[in-house]
Amino acid sequence: MDNNNSLAKFKRQPKLYIDLPSKGIWYPKDKLEKSEELEVYSMTANDEIAIKTPDALYTGNAITKVIKSCIPAILDPWIIPMTDMDYILASIRLASYGSNLQLSTTCSECSNQDDYTMDIQTILDFVQNLKHNTLIECNGFKFHLRPLTYKEYTEIQQRNVQVQRTLFQRVSKMDESDQKQDELDGLYDQLNDITKFAVLSTIIRIETPEGESEDNPKFIQDFLLEGDKELYNAVKDTYMDNQENAKMNPVEVECSECNAKNKTAPNLDYASFFAVA
Repeated sequence: MDNNNSLAKFKRQPKLYIDLPSKGIWYPKDKLEKSEELEVYSMTANDEIAIKTPDALYTGNAITKVIKSCIPAILDPWIIPMTDMDYILASIRLASYGSNLQLSTTCSECSNQDDYTMDIQTILDFVQNLKHNTLIECNGFKFHLRPLTYKEYTEIQQRNVQVQRTLFQRVSKMDESDQKQDELDGLYDQLNDITKFAVLSTIIRIETPEGESEDNPKFIQDFLLEGDKELYNAVKDTYMDNQENAKMNPVEVECSECNAKNKTAPNLDYASFFAVA
């Protein structure tokens, strides 16, 4: 400590402590100091500036910087499994802004917009109890799975955005023609490649019916993409189910104007998640 700095004693203190839902599974040993009682600090002014920078959010750099700042026990935020990510960010949100999360919904009947608040503890409880299937069996094979890392998730999101942008900016404005169909086919192929990358990335290893084990990513990829489609589809279906299970169920709310019933759920898009009115 700098003895000449009269402000040093007022530096940030932890606002809360958390246990990771994953219990530290899937983290390399040198990337996580501990999995229980992690100190969570509130965001700094620099963190808030980073969160409001669109390019940094798009690349994921803003989120990793905020996590390093607010939960220093996580040494490399890029390798965080996505089963922990919402819990971590909700904890930082709670430490920085308090327990209320604002939700907005537009009435399906009269288009009136209402604001609601949700206790952020609801999100923490949901993620803490999330079930993620990590073992499936098909035709005698056992597939050991893991969640995507934040790095993999970010890459997938970037590739999806690029394809959607091309679809909107170029293809949607083209007249009906063979060229347009070729462009569409190419974009659909890219979307399929993105899905394959996501599905294959979750496989840790495969046990064969004879009891042998294979964990080489290249061998696993070739086996699933060039073999019986039933095996690939079994892994893909499990991946899709895990993605669906990670979504919070919407809650029913009543329109203040026409009393119609609508449903809304917290938007865990990271840009809006940290937006505070």
